[in-house]
Parts: sequence; C-alpha cells; structure tokens
Amino acid sequence: MTTDDTVSLEPFEVVLLRPDEPLPRALDGTPVDLSDTHDLDEAEQQALVDSTVHIHPAELGERALRVVSDLPVPGCFERSGWLQDHQVLVLDEASRIGPVRFELHETLGLRIEEDG
Repeated sequence: MTTDDTVSLEPFEVVLLRPDEPLPRALDGTPVDLSDTHDLDEAEQQALVDSTVHIHPAELGERALRVVSDLPVPGCFERSGWLQDHQVLVLDEASRIGPVRFELHETLGLRIEEDG
C-alpha cells in the first residue's frame, strides 16, 4: 500500500491482434497461430512483441481493470519466453467485452473506455 491507501500495480502487457481468417494477424500483418499446440517461431515472436502495448492499471476504471486482467495468455505465449506474461486481445477498429470498449486508433493507440 502507498501512503494514499491505493494499490500500486504493474502495467499489463497486451498483444493486439487483428481478426482474420484462418488466423488472426499481428499489427504488421504476420499471421499468428494461437493454438496451444503451436510453438511460435522467431518471426512470429518479434511481430507479437512489436504488437504489444503497456496498459497501466491506474488509468483504468474498475470494470475495465477487471476485463483487462482477465484477458487470456495463450499457451504458445507461455512457452515462448518473451511473451510468457503477455495477454492477447483480438480486435478490429472497435471491439467490446461486456461494458468495456476497446478501440485501436491510428494516432492515439489503444483506447479503453467503460460504458457510463
């Protein structure tokens, strides 16, 4: 606890992917197999690291923090070394999980907003 009685939390590292068929794509367009049986190669790992954003818990509301903290960590990330603690979010221009909206803006980056 800090002096103002708030909890200090480390930032979340979240890999942003774009939906596509048959596989989602990293922001640079690299297709990524998220299946638990797939082992990521170096090119995939680099594309995923380059698609990573840092989300600071202090900047989120309670509901948004809960949603972000519940994002999955794929098995292939856990085995990769670099990405073992990274969560994944597959989104198009604007996506929603419950009361939380995620928007990937070309200039502003990832925006996370709760419904009023």
